[in-house]
Formats: sequence, C-alpha cells, structure tokens
Amino acid sequence: MNLKSILTTASLALLPLSAGAASYIIPAAGTGPGANGSHWQSEVTLHNVSTAATSAKLIYHDINGAAGAVDIALPPHATISIADIVKNKFGKDSSTGAIEVALPDADFARVAVTSRTFNTSDSGAEFGQDIPAVKASDAAAAGDLAVLNAPSSADAYRFNFGLYAIADATVTWQLVRADGTIAGEKELSYTAGTQMQYASGVSAIFGADAKNDDVVQASVTKGSAIFYGSAINNASGDPTFVPSVKTKPEIRINFEGVDIDENGTVDLKDADRDGVLDQAMDVFTGQGFPNYFRLVASGEHGEPATFELVDAVDAQLIDANGTVIMAPSAALHGQSGSMKVRITAGGSTAVVTIPLNFR
Repeated sequence: MNLKSILTTASLALLPLSAGAASYIIPAAGTGPGANGSHWQSEVTLHNVSTAATSAKLIYHDINGAAGAVDIALPPHATISIADIVKNKFGKDSSTGAIEVALPDADFARVAVTSRTFNTSDSGAEFGQDIPAVKASDAAAAGDLAVLNAPSSADAYRFNFGLYAIADATVTWQLVRADGTIAGEKELSYTAGTQMQYASGVSAIFGADAKNDDVVQASVTKGSAIFYGSAINNASGDPTFVPSVKTKPEIRINFEGVDIDENGTVDLKDADRDGVLDQAMDVFTGQGFPNYFRLVASGEHGEPATFELVDAVDAQLIDANGTVIMAPSAALHGQSGSMKVRITAGGSTAVVTIPLNFR
C-alpha cells in the first residue's frame, strides 16, 4: 500500500479556547463616562438551579487580556447580583471589556447568567440594555461570517461594536451600504482572551461616515470570536443591544475537494459548493509515519490557488500545490474534528472545512 494513501490531515475543531469549554462570555461590560455625558455600568446576575452549591470564576478581559478575576460562591437555588461589577469586583474606574464566566463542567447547564449594561443620566434616569451571555463554544469560527445591522438613522444613533477573541483571530471587516455597495474593508488580528470595542465603529475602522442602514460584516478567517453591537440614541443616551447574526459567506473559490492518493483524481468532494467537504475523511493515528493528501482548488475562472492551514492540528503544507502532511497523535484515536483551510485565488478568499474522523 502506498503510505501516502493513508492520507490524513488534521485539525481538531476543538479550538484553543482561552475560555474553557464550560464558559459563558459576556462580550461587553464596562464602567465610567461615555460620549454625550453618559455614564455606564454593568450588572451581572447568576442563578443556581441546583440543590447543590457550586462556584463561578469571573474573569475580566480588556484590550490587553485578562485584567482581574474573582470567585463567586453560589449556594443551592441562590441568586447573586453584582452591581457595577467592573468597578466593584475588578477595580476599574473607566474601562470596557468582556467577562468570562467559568463554571465546573458538571454545573454548566445548571447556572443561568444574565447581564445588563446601562447609562445613568444627570437626572438619575436609567437607560439600559441586556447583553446576553454566549457559550464560548458558540463563537463565530474560521469560515463564519458575523453580520451586525447598524441603525436605520445614522444621525439619531451612534453605533458601537466589537468582539471578544476566543482564540487568536483574524477578521476581515466589511462596510456594506444599504444599496449593497462595499464602502470599506479592513483585515485586523486579535489575540486570544482580548476584547476590543470600536466607538462609532464605522468611522473608527473604515474612516467613513456612517449612513442609514449600514451593515458591518465580520468574516473570520482564523480562530474564533464573539461579536456584538450597540446602537445608542444620541439625544437620550438610550442603548439598544445589536446581536451578531452568524452566517456563512458566499464561496467564490472553486474548491473541488481532496485528492487522497495524489494521483490527480478528487476522491472526496464538495459537490454542493458550500465550503464543507461532503463527507468526513478518516485519519489514522499513531502509525509512526505521516499521512499525505492534496487539496484541489482554483479561482472562479481557473486561477491558481494558494493555501494556508488555519485551526489545524499536527498538519503542515509541504508545497505550493496544496499537499498536506500530518502525523496525528494516538491520543486523538476515536475522536472527530475538522481542519480549516484558507484558500485565495483570483482575488477571492474563502475558508473551507474538512471534517475528520481520527482512526
């Protein structure tokens, strides 16, 4: 048997999370003054539905990474609310970041986490928004497109948006006008465990004026992140949370599939052109010799493609023709995962997914 035909490739879709698998992420929380005389604070509430006590570790992440942690005891059936948490628990006077809520695996499904961020006016009135806690495992990953719909009135509202990076992430941001025109594009990278918010984000990222019904698209080409937005009424300071909608970008790369034997024939295909191989590849582990296979792709009009492995484990490209070598550890035996590959051709880029079974 040709050793190269034992193909495999690699990369667990088990992303290198800075937050554990049993973590919720509140992607935006803060304290201190804001634009137009606003003053912000965040409140977090945790409820334990279990008859047994548990505890949660709350970790604050800002633009530089983890910036404080606190343990919270949760007695049976108890509810704990923490007012102005960024100031009172993490010691910040003026800061915006994300809060990771890490829980024991066994208790993860038994703790409800909510948060509220609000602005207090000079008269004492409060204007607030709920900011949902998101499972770290539900983050937008390489190959996903997160969509943020900006306000219908750019004059009445300012639009802040941002992200929390679960793993080291590369994001291509696009500004799409209401008529479909692409008005700006920028690729930025983020370190795992950091949070970044862009105030008046259209101007901050794209250097452009905001327009009515703008849409901000964030295409993740490496790693994973949780995206969010906030539309704030300029007159009242009243915020409205804008959730990101996780979609799949249009694939404009001709990804034919994988040539297992490197004989010029595509053995495993992406027949429906959705950027995901139609069936999982069997990957053999702990053999003492590597597995080989070749990626087959081109541009829309046959242009040559370049390849980059992203979110891959124990795999590397060994030539410009898309040949991959991998020697997966025996510890992966019996598991499943996926390999993601960034392909560029004819001016277009796409991240494709190759499901894997480790044998």
